[in-house]
Amino acid sequence: MGWASIIKQEACLHASFPRCFVGHRSCTAAKHALPFFSPSGGADRNSLVVSIAVVWFDTMKRQRLLSTCALSAFNLLVVCGFRSDANATIARQTITLDAAIDLALRSHPSEAQARAAVDVASAHVIENRSPYLPQIVGTGQYQRLTYNPTGKPGVSIPAATATTPGASPATTPGASPLTSSWTRTSDFFTFGGTASQLIYDFGQTSGKWSSAQASESAATHSEHAVQVQIISNVRKAYFQARAQRDLIDVAAEAVANQKMHVDQIQKLVLEGMRPEIDRVTAETGLANAQVQLISAQNAYDLACATFSQAIGQSSAARYEPGSDDMPPVADEDAPIERLLELALHDRPELASFAKQREAQEKMVAAARGSYGPNLQAQASLAGTGVKLDNLAPNWWVGALLTWPIFQGGLTQGQVAEAQANLHAIKAQEDVFRLQVRIDVEQAALAVRAARATLGAALLARENAQKQLQLAEARYAAGMGSVIELSDAQVTRTTAAAQEVGARFSLASSRAALWGALGRR
Repeated sequence: MGWASIIKQEACLHASFPRCFVGHRSCTAAKHALPFFSPSGGADRNSLVVSIAVVWFDTMKRQRLLSTCALSAFNLLVVCGFRSDANATIARQTITLDAAIDLALRSHPSEAQARAAVDVASAHVIENRSPYLPQIVGTGQYQRLTYNPTGKPGVSIPAATATTPGASPATTPGASPLTSSWTRTSDFFTFGGTASQLIYDFGQTSGKWSSAQASESAATHSEHAVQVQIISNVRKAYFQARAQRDLIDVAAEAVANQKMHVDQIQKLVLEGMRPEIDRVTAETGLANAQVQLISAQNAYDLACATFSQAIGQSSAARYEPGSDDMPPVADEDAPIERLLELALHDRPELASFAKQREAQEKMVAAARGSYGPNLQAQASLAGTGVKLDNLAPNWWVGALLTWPIFQGGLTQGQVAEAQANLHAIKAQEDVFRLQVRIDVEQAALAVRAARATLGAALLARENAQKQLQLAEARYAAGMGSVIELSDAQVTRTTAAAQEVGARFSLASSRAALWGALGRR
């Protein structure tokens, strides 16, 4: 049996081409003779399918028997061979929309990053509040030192008999001056503590503290904005995957209808009531429908991977959507200006901008505080000596006033920088307000268009179904042509796909409107 014969018979068995080619009817024997074509064939099946299919392609080409049906069967055979193992290895967990949203908010890296930003801002609040509290520093020092006297201009070094560091040199008549030595050393200990308390610094500390508090609130609102975006992305990916799954059903229905047409036409051709070209045309339509089914399955795999990514899971954790529907958005029929008003009130990004603006205004005030003095109360307690059990205590209390008279324009530059940052935040807020208007208008108009499109798509599918039924009846009665039947089937499949697309567009547009309004 030649390779071309084997491929033709296997195409009949596994690609659902009933007696696709004239004179090849031993399909059952071929099936038992080719165990590597079974679904459990594994990787070897892929390589063998491709090799045999290429040989068949070349043989058919040399014999000039390559028709449209044969070409479709070749493409289908190769694609099916590569998809079999992929389908067997993908295991998914069905998840509802609410569960997917909850999982995304708990595990998405963007949420973790936003939460960390809030923690950073909270730490900055503590840092900038700290100058208001007493500052206490303890010190301890050990030294091994020389105690050679140091002369000063106009003062002579007196003679001394003491050899203890720190002792007052006792002068003795006729004694020689105390000489310096590199080897005369002693231990020396110093222990103490200092405390200071800020009294007033012309708003520098209070401004920075208030700015940090406002920045913390801004980070919290930004986290809410990230959550809204995550939820919106999950909803869109969820309904995208649902749409791709529905398209698989549409393609599978088209394959079933095409198989029915092939069986019907095969009988009519054998009875001599229809020409051979009708069967070839029907088999080509079946092959094309099967290719569309494979494409729909691949698109669904990709959509599920995108859905898992939107949840924040790795590619190893695959999820597929359940059967949830996207409910209507409250006020989705309201005028655009009303929707815009709601969005400007509820968008967490705008609340974040308001807090950023407040924080920067406090920084401007804090920078201006550097023009004034800084007043602190201070105290110190220390003990020094050559032995730990005989330290000499000393203490002092006082106040410190510092006033930077001239710093080369440092304070002026800091104030100008803070004011420029404030202007930048205001400009960013204005730009975002414009973007909010665009987002709201696009989402609202898309919802209205999708609802109208869905109504038209439902009507088109109903009419296409009637058209297909009439075409099938006309063909069975010998009044219609195979082209009319094929066109009716294509119209029916297209209308069903349009309905799926319209439903997805409506769900996706509503998800976008939820996000544009700043709602979770």
